[in-house]
Amino acid sequence: MTYTGVISSEMDKEREKTELDDLKRLLKMKGDIKEFQIQETWNSLKSMQDELELPSLYPMKQHYYFYLRLEEIRNALTLFSSDFIQLNQLHVELNLLRGLLELPESSSISEVIRLIRNKSLEELIALEFGSDSLLLKVLLLQISKKPMTPTSDIKPALIHELDRNLLEILISYGPLTRPELVDVTGVARSSIYDSLRRLNFKGLIVQYSGKRTSVGRPMTLFDALL
Repeated sequence: MTYTGVISSEMDKEREKTELDDLKRLLKMKGDIKEFQIQETWNSLKSMQDELELPSLYPMKQHYYFYLRLEEIRNALTLFSSDFIQLNQLHVELNLLRGLLELPESSSISEVIRLIRNKSLEELIALEFGSDSLLLKVLLLQISKKPMTPTSDIKPALIHELDRNLLEILISYGPLTRPELVDVTGVARSSIYDSLRRLNFKGLIVQYSGKRTSVGRPMTLFDALL
């Protein structure tokens, strides 16, 4: 490692130590916080930093409260396996919808989501919010959680029930990522991955890379070929 590299590495370590110390002070102001809770929050913040390509977590207070807003979205929409790129996009869309629906600035994210859910999808689409809206897609998928009928072009006996359900979802709402499919079906990640491999092998779906937002790493998308 060059001298410059050593200096840069030491600066990174010092910056991370400062950020972690700031987080500890921030959390301990909220009450009796255990060390493992601090570490879990720190790990989550570092994941957010990596996925959103943030240069640092300074100022910590600002980034911590932004992280809490993203986690509030995750919980309110029950998106337990969504990554921070998707949550950030949902955050942007929720703020936009708050303005379009003229909701009070004081409304919490949970309240905004509750009010949006009280609107019909036709009303939301009429706002010209965008047909590629991730939020509208999430709401559509959650509404579609019901028993699915097999596709007429495929013999049900030849396809696993989960495969058929995933195919129906992709036909109606694709392209989607694997985490989105995990969220909407409530099925274990490993089972979803196995089913996608079977569908891909049968030539029923296609897999490709794409970006959901202008910022962030490429995401793997799946879509039906029917």
